[in-house]
Amino acid sequence: MKNDIKKPRLFISSRKGVYSKIYDDIYFDKFNPIKEKEYVYLKANDLLNRFKLSNKFCIAELGFGTGLNFVLTWSLWKKYRKPNSFLTYVSFENAPMSKKEMKRVYKKFSKLSIFSNQLIKKLTHTYKTNRTIHFQSDNINLILVYDNFSSLTNFNFKADAWFLDGFTPKKNPDAWDDNYFKQIYNLTNFKGTISTYTVSGFVRRGLTNAGFQVSIIKGFGKKKEMLTASKAEPINDLKPQTISYNNIGPVAIIGAGISGASLAYALRKRNIECFILDKSSKIAGGASGNKLALQMPKMTADDSPYGILSLEAFSFSRNLAKELKATPRSHGLVILPKREREIVKYKKLIKNKWPRDLIHNHTDKVNIFNLSNYIYMNSSGIVDNIKFIKNLIKDTNIFYNFNVKKIQTIKNDHKILIDSHGTRIKARTIIWANGFDMSKLSDLVPIKPVSGQVTYLKNDSLYQNLRLNFSYGQFFSQLFKGCHQIGSSFNQNTNVDYKEIDQINNLNSIPDFLKKKVKCSHLDRTEYRVSVRASTKDRMPFFCNINDITEQKTINEYALGGMGAWGFVYAPYYGELLIREMLEEKPLVNLKLDSLLRIKRLL
Repeated sequence: MKNDIKKPRLFISSRKGVYSKIYDDIYFDKFNPIKEKEYVYLKANDLLNRFKLSNKFCIAELGFGTGLNFVLTWSLWKKYRKPNSFLTYVSFENAPMSKKEMKRVYKKFSKLSIFSNQLIKKLTHTYKTNRTIHFQSDNINLILVYDNFSSLTNFNFKADAWFLDGFTPKKNPDAWDDNYFKQIYNLTNFKGTISTYTVSGFVRRGLTNAGFQVSIIKGFGKKKEMLTASKAEPINDLKPQTISYNNIGPVAIIGAGISGASLAYALRKRNIECFILDKSSKIAGGASGNKLALQMPKMTADDSPYGILSLEAFSFSRNLAKELKATPRSHGLVILPKREREIVKYKKLIKNKWPRDLIHNHTDKVNIFNLSNYIYMNSSGIVDNIKFIKNLIKDTNIFYNFNVKKIQTIKNDHKILIDSHGTRIKARTIIWANGFDMSKLSDLVPIKPVSGQVTYLKNDSLYQNLRLNFSYGQFFSQLFKGCHQIGSSFNQNTNVDYKEIDQINNLNSIPDFLKKKVKCSHLDRTEYRVSVRASTKDRMPFFCNINDITEQKTINEYALGGMGAWGFVYAPYYGELLIREMLEEKPLVNLKLDSLLRIKRLL
């Protein structure tokens, strides 16, 4: 994986305004930036009137830049949108600004601070990946694609409006490649519109040849002209039916672990009614119930979809855990490569220009251990499992001791869920997210059990002041609530009984340099927890329509599973993507990664 995005090389002066040294061009008009952006993008696309009429609206943009287009769009959306409507804003950027640079820009726009402050607060990284930022108060998903514009080919969304790059074609030719025009056409809804500053003949011809109806209108300020375009609706076109937020709820989520909680969060932030059913008497009664979990990406040296998806999932889930205040203060993660090939891989990753915060080969924090061969991930760390789940399911009803035994379909495709005691609950949609218990649905469910025992080592040594975590094939956590968490064992069965040999093996796995710092030889200083995880043959999760894995056909029934030991990295991300798919929200994911979401790869 190579981080080949650019540095923005921002320059701000009284003479040039906000200026890009890369493209030798300004980001916006120095004297009237807000009025210019409103005219060229918001008014030219008639967003005020369209927002009033839309339940769902998607804007795509080439060049996020300073984010000013987004901030102004957000302001307009907040004022004129329909109740319960949803905005998706997809922006491609190959030279993203840092938080520090954004703050410098928005000193010029104090009247927009209510929006810009929230945006800047949620911006967390500028490396190559996709980043979804949700603004719950106004039902907005901002999807930042930090990549070259050629990555357009990796998506299949449909935009209602496009904001094309503000830098001129002569100064930023990569944004105006002739191949993009047809791709933009294919990614545009009928009656969708485009606006841009340029009236270049090359751009006019490209959009016209792609199928757009192109117009030249009066420009802003000193610019005499600008360009707009629209995608005509075909005659006698059959408009596809779209799913309304109001016709999938109430949603019954089966399972109160990290998968079920992630689904509830994704539904509740869209104001969709849902509830959770669990056979246990408490949340996280299964594999999610350990005291803590490690959140880190499994990066690959090449552009493997596994590595790209892992990084996207980590970015999404780690940021969400931080936002929900479920990440204990940490000094990050130290990885100790066990094989020569791992050392080679990490050296390649470091050379591939990833930020030091994500991956580096040194930190002063490990000097006391005299380590020479390690990788440091400062942004990785632990999550407080129970706190994270509780904050994900806030305001969601949970029915405990409800073991679903039967489901009846009644009129209007509603369903009645019946438990082992005969208790009945009504829902319109069902999502199974109950770990290995999902295997009881059908022999086709492609999961296998892995029993894991974690060891909790009590410690009152000076090591408690160092909040480092260590990965060395197994995992040794920083001190958390008086204990280090170690493990886990991997036994391919469903046995949840305590095993002394697993406890001993967990303790013996601790590297010698750590053993010298903590007392770890006495079993009487340990506690344990055993649970069964649901793994898959490629150790990647899946979501699906339940009809893919059961012989009895039904509607409005789905499954999310196969998290294995990585539920706190993958479940929030996969849960969000499943809900997007159920609601036909696009974009879903980079098409290169799509097969890793689907159960078909496992069947």
